[in-house]
Amino acid sequence: MNNFLTFLDRFKEFSPNMTITTQQQQQKMGLITIATVITAYTFYRQFIKSSAMNDGTPVVPYSDSWKGSTVEFRKDPITFTKKWTEKLGLVYRIHLYGRIHTVASGKYAREVFMSDDFDFVVGTRKTFDMFGMAGIVNHHQLVEETRKAIVQHVNPQLKYYTPRVVENLTIGLQDILGELTEPKEVSNIFPLIQRMVARGSATVFVGGKLCQNDQIVSIMQNITTDIGKMHPRYHQSWVVGFPWMMKLYFKSIGMFSAEVKHQRKVILDAITPEIKMRQADARNNPNWERPKDVLQELIEINGPSFNNNNQKEFYTAMLDQLLVLIFASVHTTSENGTIVISRLLQHPEVIDELLEEQDQVLRKAGLDPNQGNSVDLFTFEIIKNMPKLDSVCRESLRLRSQFYELAHTNITKRNVVLSNGTVIPPDGDVLINVWHAHNMGEDDLTQFKPFRFVNSRYPATKVSDQFLVFGEGKHSCPGRWFAIQEIKTIVSMLIRDYKLSAPEDIIFPIAGERLPYGKVIIEKKSPTTTKTI
Repeated sequence: MNNFLTFLDRFKEFSPNMTITTQQQQQKMGLITIATVITAYTFYRQFIKSSAMNDGTPVVPYSDSWKGSTVEFRKDPITFTKKWTEKLGLVYRIHLYGRIHTVASGKYAREVFMSDDFDFVVGTRKTFDMFGMAGIVNHHQLVEETRKAIVQHVNPQLKYYTPRVVENLTIGLQDILGELTEPKEVSNIFPLIQRMVARGSATVFVGGKLCQNDQIVSIMQNITTDIGKMHPRYHQSWVVGFPWMMKLYFKSIGMFSAEVKHQRKVILDAITPEIKMRQADARNNPNWERPKDVLQELIEINGPSFNNNNQKEFYTAMLDQLLVLIFASVHTTSENGTIVISRLLQHPEVIDELLEEQDQVLRKAGLDPNQGNSVDLFTFEIIKNMPKLDSVCRESLRLRSQFYELAHTNITKRNVVLSNGTVIPPDGDVLINVWHAHNMGEDDLTQFKPFRFVNSRYPATKVSDQFLVFGEGKHSCPGRWFAIQEIKTIVSMLIRDYKLSAPEDIIFPIAGERLPYGKVIIEKKSPTTTKTI
């Protein structure tokens, strides 16, 4: 800090006789001075952090001190990641997005996942603070309460929820396709999957009544994408290199964006009367049947903390809680579902094998695959008993375009030392080398082998050192069982009732948005063969 103060003193020496004649000029100079001082302090902290990391850990060489290796990495992530992992080993450092990160692979990634010294949410918020952009405060408590609600309420109740979810998945499908009397070409399958996931998730999150509110469903479907478009990489890309500016930018969106305020208001206006009614019925109606949904669980978790004088704060807290849940689930499940369907479109022969498996499982359960609706056929047990479908999901997600992901920040006030001697200073960031975990080892790991995990001990929900789609250890996604159940049900419904084909290549990009795209033709199968809900 003494060096920084010395810098300030020298800064004053350059302008001892500076004269400002107007108040406007004074204000401008004040802003410039503040910006200069903060920027200088940012570089000073980066220098101190870099000094603390002078531990012999190899660094990917770079010539541009501002951009580092960002341009080269974005141009060809696969070649870049493979090249430097092979050259530098399991732990190395890289200059990305304006600052130095430590890259951890293999067993060292596991050390980070298992340590209480690192925080995934803090690391992620530095580059994409969805909480700040959505106007959410006190996110740490909300994240923990959301995790608790999922673990204690959603996961144990999946069997109960399945009929409701399947019914609403079907409604979401019909929202987009309608009766579909003739083949329909869509430019991308993602909006269909996104609508289905939003409908299916809504019935679990807010219950049977609110899930019929089209405004709420539409916000659940689109809010992550809508807010994501406000990210500075689309507008002020130079800001990305300054974490403190990113933080202010994210927070300003949450505070001033008219679109964010509108979305928050729509949800708040819908849930407030519902919460009031539930609370009143719980107190006064002896015949009241407790709703089974996440909203009710959150009401009971948070309600005792608020008295009658701050009910408005309570409703806002419920809104923020639901937004955390939406951000953590709907968009990622929609992405993952799109990836699975896209792999099937690339490999249509696999669909035939999945249909054969579906037919066998249904007949074994005493059900006619050609009769009945989706709710009757695709029960929790039926979906669970399709190992080929489960393997397709795991293999498709394993091959996601993921490279340096899952940022974790050292949240302690001391250096954290990995077992190889690499030092992670306070507020230092570690990126997990997901590409290494998913592609290094066996010769065929870069190939799509749909039934790789059939008869293995690795269902699609099982995390491991070689499968980091859902994280690992204390940082693993608690909602992955619900997500995979939704995805497998969506696939089962679509391939049973519709013929899917790609008139052109389905593209899996390795850079940019990294979500597969390509035209899809959807044709409803003959009603004499199948019958939908």
